[in-house]
Amino acid sequence: MSTVDTGTAEAGEIIAVVSRNWWVLLFVGIVSIVVGIFCVFQPESAIKTLALLFAIWLVISGIWQFVRGFSAGLGGGTRALLLITGVLSLLIGFYALRAWWETDSALIAGWILAIFIGIGFLFRGFADLFMGIERKGQAGRGWLIFSGIVIIIGGFVVLTVPMSIVALAWVVGIWLIVIGLFEVIGAFMVKKAAA
Repeated sequence: MSTVDTGTAEAGEIIAVVSRNWWVLLFVGIVSIVVGIFCVFQPESAIKTLALLFAIWLVISGIWQFVRGFSAGLGGGTRALLLITGVLSLLIGFYALRAWWETDSALIAGWILAIFIGIGFLFRGFADLFMGIERKGQAGRGWLIFSGIVIIIGGFVVLTVPMSIVALAWVVGIWLIVIGLFEVIGAFMVKKAAA
């Protein structure tokens, strides 16, 4: 079997694996949209719930990034970044769950949430950006680069702009809706590319 045949067989296996798991990206996207809508419409009364939902989102997103890191066909840099992002999202998510459980103050929960959201957005954005840059000539490359840039901007906004808990909930809600839409679009693009 030639090197070309081997490469074609590996590409076929990668497409088969991705096509079977496209629903994971769709699920994460839908969860992101639902959490985002909740943030926008219930900012004051939901900050503690928001902190809990975001911690859960970080854990789910971390698992997904970790799984993506083990996908075949990725370069070493992208694979390492996805694995690091996955591990950090899991650690931050579990820490946020612990902080939520031990804290009664909405202000402290909001402050912790702002830091974790900003850092989580930055790591996720850089992972998407670098993965998009690495995928020269592949479908969905532009969406990955664009979504990475949007998520990075969201991370910087959350970390650098002092805001009230209500404003934080709105900003986070809007960014989560945008991220969720990109993930839903990406899921259907993966499904279509695999078909």
